[in-house]
Amino acid sequence: MSSGIGRLLVLLVGLALPATASAQGELITGLGGQAGFGTGVLEYNDDGSSSEISLTPAFPNGLEFFGQRFHSMFVNNNGSITFGGPTGTFTPQRFPVSGNRMVAPFWADVDTRGAGRPQRNGVYWDVRPGQVVVTWHNVGFYSSNNSRQNTFQLVIISNENLDLDELWRVQFRYNRCEWTTGNASGGQGGLGGTPAQAGFDAGDSRTYEILPGSGTGAVLDLCRTSNVGVPGIWEFDIYRGTPQMSLPATDGVESQDFSRPSPRRAPRRRRER
Repeated sequence: MSSGIGRLLVLLVGLALPATASAQGELITGLGGQAGFGTGVLEYNDDGSSSEISLTPAFPNGLEFFGQRFHSMFVNNNGSITFGGPTGTFTPQRFPVSGNRMVAPFWADVDTRGAGRPQRNGVYWDVRPGQVVVTWHNVGFYSSNNSRQNTFQLVIISNENLDLDELWRVQFRYNRCEWTTGNASGGQGGLGGTPAQAGFDAGDSRTYEILPGSGTGAVLDLCRTSNVGVPGIWEFDIYRGTPQMSLPATDGVESQDFSRPSPRRAPRRRRER
């Protein structure tokens, strides 16, 4: 890693970030709307997505992500946001995939038709200067099953204290982790089958980064693990469009594909095949 990038990452420590979480990931609230997670909300659905949402109020210059700059996003019911178009695929495909560029805190078969807002089955978003927050609040799984529920949040934060627009930060906040799989993805009662996946994908069938446990039952451990020492909180700097993946319990900032244990191999910044 170049010393220039290192200096930028050190500077980020001083940025104004959301309140420190405790226990399982604390959610950002007080954003307005029925549940306090913002006024944007998806109607109850299975495999649906929002219409195009402008990022300009938060990031006037847009966000660079895997080689392209975007000025809008789509919120997908199934635990992700995408750039360039919506994604309704309900069974998480193993990264890398071909399609829209994706940021996925928990890509799985979310089904909110069990209703119950604001207590459950809410997918909300809030866009304001320097910050985007998308929240999946006590959501159930396919088919309209609320016997287990998940709550997680995606936060995008600007580097407002730096005179650059090529560095931004993503937080995944995991508050409640009870199910991994919808019944149409081979699961039974929310478990088994093809479990959820979390991470970043360039949509080019080559370049991606994934979090520990993705594609296995251990994805539920994201609620009590971390790469920044705060259970349930995962943070990543996006520098010039590329996620800088920090290893848990270390100060490293190089990319690492956590799904492929390789203790003797030096981590790389990009994963291609």
